[in-house]
Amino acid sequence: MDPDLVRIEAVPQDVRRKILDYVTGVKGVKPSELGYDKTYLYRVRHGMVPISDELFRALLKFIDVDEYARLVGSAPPLVEATPDDAVRVVKRALVDKGYRNLLFELLRQAFGDEFREYRASWMVAERDVEEFVRAKRLRGLSDRTIKTEVHYIRQALSDLNWTLTPEGIREYLAGLAEEGGHYVARHITVALKSLLKTVLKPRDPALFRLLYDSFTVYKYKATTHVKLPTLEQLQAIWHQLPSVEARFYFTLLAECGLRPSEPFLASIDDLDLEHGMIRIGKVTETKRSFVAFLRPEVVDWVKSAYLPAREALIRVRFDLVKADYLGVNVNAEGWARRLIPFDQSRLRREIKETARQVLGRSLELYELRKFFATWMISQGVPESIVNTLQGRAPPSEFRILVEHYWSPRHEELRQWYLRYAPRVCC
Repeated sequence: MDPDLVRIEAVPQDVRRKILDYVTGVKGVKPSELGYDKTYLYRVRHGMVPISDELFRALLKFIDVDEYARLVGSAPPLVEATPDDAVRVVKRALVDKGYRNLLFELLRQAFGDEFREYRASWMVAERDVEEFVRAKRLRGLSDRTIKTEVHYIRQALSDLNWTLTPEGIREYLAGLAEEGGHYVARHITVALKSLLKTVLKPRDPALFRLLYDSFTVYKYKATTHVKLPTLEQLQAIWHQLPSVEARFYFTLLAECGLRPSEPFLASIDDLDLEHGMIRIGKVTETKRSFVAFLRPEVVDWVKSAYLPAREALIRVRFDLVKADYLGVNVNAEGWARRLIPFDQSRLRREIKETARQVLGRSLELYELRKFFATWMISQGVPESIVNTLQGRAPPSEFRILVEHYWSPRHEELRQWYLRYAPRVCC
């Protein structure tokens, strides 16, 4: 964290002491790294002298904003830069190309991969689909053809939470192919390319090219499968992940076998800690996901580690999201109700970078879903139970799970899960 951005004088001694204990105790930063000798730090730790502004500045260099928020329960008091300041910067960048290049360069330096990933995403809106329909009609396409393309576009957008990124699209298509949706995968790739070319290309040629070239029109072919990670390797990845939220997301994929996009579809109201259950409630023509179960140890970890981190994020950012300074029509209340309100691209990146260190190769998140199915079947769980847990069951199997909050069928599935599910978390 850059101490020059923090109003040091506004931070009380009790907060400073929490930061001191965390930096020197938990993170193991030595007095010499802070620029002070052991004797002085001893006196500070034992309350003989207060934590000076200079020492606190040195401490802040060893933590980030998220760590500060988790320790203190709120964001650090920042040197005032009003929303109007941000809007003025953006407006000038819109009309001054040189200034815009400078702004982008500063953002790249400050946020690195996070800025590049954000720049590589397109949040599609309903008006974009309407623009697509109008453009196709002007070109003389039949209503039947347009209706078919829009059907597959909406299916893909719904599964991808209306956000298109290169990696998200590739993982989604890999999932369709893995579950035998070859016909659907082909139609979706054609429809998505048509949407990108019709709507995005005139607006943002660079982003269009990045997304358009990130996937090809799907053609079925047999592929050789990589060897799935072992349980021990997944446990090692979990322990080395750099954030609580990445661990939570990883747990839902590895221990519950969910599709990579499904945890982001659930709200906090769908989390039932009493029954150790998350109601996904996502039912489409090709995907029927209803519930995911959590082991008691995971429930305890969610209560003690994940939920406090989630609440800290919402406290820090809710007002910023609600203000919607740039007019992108963000639903702040809806964002705050998400089970995982954290940035999906960052969580995916953290998992992939950690997995590469452990496995020595890249990891596709869909491998975690395959790992879950393979593990459960190897433990003797009937394939019908695995298919129901992963949302591959026919309507007769899942209707009761959708229509009833809790039923004997839920309990039966839960007992299978608790007895045989892989233990990656905690």
